[in-house]
Amino acid sequence: MQQPSSQQQIGNKFSRIDYMQVGLTSKNTFKMVRLNGNVAELVIGDHSGSLHMFTLKMDSNQVETTFKTLPGPNAKINCVEVFSGANTTNLIRILSASGSSTIKGFNKKGKQFFCLELNNLTEPIKMFKMRWPDEIFVVGQYIYNSYLINTESINSNSSNSNHFNLSTNSNKSGSFNSVIKSRHYYVCPEKINDMIMLEDKFNRRTIPILACQDRLLRVLKDSACSFEIEICGIPSIVQIVPKYGSHDNLSGDDENKMKENKTDEVHLCYGTLDGKIALVTLQFLEKNEVEPLHRWQVPLNSIKQPVTCLLFSWENAEFFVGRSDGSIEIWKLNETIDDDNFQSIDLSIEPTLMEVYNCGESVTNIVPVSVNGKPDSVLMCSTFTGLVFGLIKHGQAVTQMRQLNPNYLIIGKENAAKIDALKEECEKLEKKLEIERQKYEKHISSNQGMSDFMKDNNLSALPFFAINDSFVLHNDASYVLMLEVEVAMDVVFIHCDIGLDLIDCERNSAVISFNEPNESNSNEILATFRCQANTTRLEIQLRPVEGQHGTLSVYVISRITPKSCQIRSYAIQPLSLHKRQYSNRQIEFVNSLTITGEFGINDAHTWLRKCIPEIPEKLSLTVPNVESEVFYYISTMTNSVLICNCGKGVINLTSDNVSTISILKDFLTREATRQSTQIEINVQIVERCISVILRHLYPLIKNLILERQRSNLFEAVNDLQSSDADIATQLLKDLNLDSNNNPEKGKINSAKRPQSSETNRQDVLIGLDRIYGIITDMFIDYHKLKGNSMTTVLQTAKEKLPEMISLIESVIFESINNETNIPARLDNSLKEEMEKLIERLYQFWDVQLG
Repeated sequence: MQQPSSQQQIGNKFSRIDYMQVGLTSKNTFKMVRLNGNVAELVIGDHSGSLHMFTLKMDSNQVETTFKTLPGPNAKINCVEVFSGANTTNLIRILSASGSSTIKGFNKKGKQFFCLELNNLTEPIKMFKMRWPDEIFVVGQYIYNSYLINTESINSNSSNSNHFNLSTNSNKSGSFNSVIKSRHYYVCPEKINDMIMLEDKFNRRTIPILACQDRLLRVLKDSACSFEIEICGIPSIVQIVPKYGSHDNLSGDDENKMKENKTDEVHLCYGTLDGKIALVTLQFLEKNEVEPLHRWQVPLNSIKQPVTCLLFSWENAEFFVGRSDGSIEIWKLNETIDDDNFQSIDLSIEPTLMEVYNCGESVTNIVPVSVNGKPDSVLMCSTFTGLVFGLIKHGQAVTQMRQLNPNYLIIGKENAAKIDALKEECEKLEKKLEIERQKYEKHISSNQGMSDFMKDNNLSALPFFAINDSFVLHNDASYVLMLEVEVAMDVVFIHCDIGLDLIDCERNSAVISFNEPNESNSNEILATFRCQANTTRLEIQLRPVEGQHGTLSVYVISRITPKSCQIRSYAIQPLSLHKRQYSNRQIEFVNSLTITGEFGINDAHTWLRKCIPEIPEKLSLTVPNVESEVFYYISTMTNSVLICNCGKGVINLTSDNVSTISILKDFLTREATRQSTQIEINVQIVERCISVILRHLYPLIKNLILERQRSNLFEAVNDLQSSDADIATQLLKDLNLDSNNNPEKGKINSAKRPQSSETNRQDVLIGLDRIYGIITDMFIDYHKLKGNSMTTVLQTAKEKLPEMISLIESVIFESINNETNIPARLDNSLKEEMEKLIERLYQFWDVQLG
């Protein structure tokens, strides 16, 4: 089944019902307690510290509160865990991590029976898992802890009290060691984004797996990291794939065979900050070894927003994905039937996107609920702003929507009178609020009014509003800045002290205007985004220029009164378009930069961290007697490789891009000079390295030039359409610009999308200027590192730039004409074109091959 393309088709698949509004929520704070028939019991925790358990009757869509705890200061709930039985006779245990170091337990009536205060933690609890009833696993920003609780001591001490308090404060009584015991402790070198627990039934233990900011999954054993698994992006969430399939129709031999094949494999599905969903299989081999097998990742090329929640269905071969842009996706795993007519799930094949729904707010949690024996017929969702709603699949909507649709409701006169009275009361309150708002604005608009306002002991407090933001690098060498505010935004200002290219974003409905930069800094960017009414979310796509570093400052002004502004700052590093990887790719032509001097490894680490993204805050020297760290990077713009090896008194940098070496040399020299550290620099440049980058950029240049030529032709034909439409239509077909013959190229049809055609043209021109600048910088950096005079090189480059552009385009137009004259071309024709362009550019810039 293909992905739904129209909103109407998607709308027919879901019906939405809003149930309640709570405070701001985070991921892992909305859980199913129990499903009893058509009555679902759920619990949700918010940032105010309130834990709300409620029942939802699916046949009538009625919500009844079971209990709701009081909010408190600094009591933000970061995680909720639930333990319950299958029927009503079993006990219900609800655990929540609130504040910085407290885990509380509540029963189904809201009575607190358990309180664990982990006063020995140095950072707030980000997430916890519990293996009922005596093991607790806790993670913060960087630290993992596991504790063992003595349940016998709890039962004996809590028999005469309502609840039992546990504390790790060493100043308390010595009975702590007999009640709770710290088992394992691990400090992660990078931030921990998520954690899952893997049950090892053979050894009767639990294996923690940490999803970390440095694109690694870390498998822990006790207090050490046993394995590090590289993944395709920065993980935001990770889940274990259930083992689907029924064994009822299998013989005993088939069941044993299936167990032998499957028990040594664990499938992990994870979502990343750049919007990818991927699956990796962990194959546990002999001698405690693990071999990862990467199955698939979706989508491959398109830009998606970060994955905020991921959940698998235990009944259907489906999983549900929530994103920060409000998208809720249903993916279907591929089912196969073998020769014995046994239905199984083939995880080696990419899943299929079945349904998409966008709620307009960042999705934090998804809970599937079964109704009338139909699995996952309702998706309960929560958003960042605290909205709890349900998505009802097609087939259930008519029955359930009757309770809310006025066409199906019969309202008595008494209830109708109450509704009218409430409407009148709301209107009066709105008018009173508007009068008070006007009075307030009148007082603060003048100095005299403000003084009179203060004499009456009236105080105006600036309201605080929470901002959910992300700044993520994507594979197309662009950053996506996402801002989500709990109140409506009025204006967003963007200021950066270096040059940036703002890229048009389809989901951005704000009106943008640019301000004139200061005379002292012509590269400075100051842009204003004026948001429409009730806009709580804004996406901005931008692309910095490597070699320049600065700070991107974002000023968010809300529509609430009095006006208030919050600032968010993001560092843009000199090599901001590089992303980290762990597999060492072979470099064909190696350029090297070696810096030696009297500096420590911490100094080298600090210098690199200021220059390159994704350098961890802490060093992780895992190999004994080796005091050095190695980092591997790849450029999202030029596909070049960078290897950084830093140690005490030496920094060794290798890359196949001469511009990367030049940027690092300038920055590290400046940092060492600023700290008055004497260093020695050794640079080795290989002339043929430039050809590697040119081979990668050639297809991009050719596609952009073709797109520009197509856009110019279409614009000329479109002007002809006003005078002679028939000739214009025929020209569209002859030039292969007709959308009916070529849907992909028909996207530039200005008759349907005139604004997008101009936007596409501007993006093409900006892309060409960017690539021409990269090529020019490479040859400038080459001559600079060779010791030539920079004044002469820059003057020559400025004069030669138009000639170089003409040279590149002439070679490409010549190749296009050859393609037209000779339809059946050899496979190596593209290679010949590239080598021809490389040879001419080398001659043009006076580069002598050794």
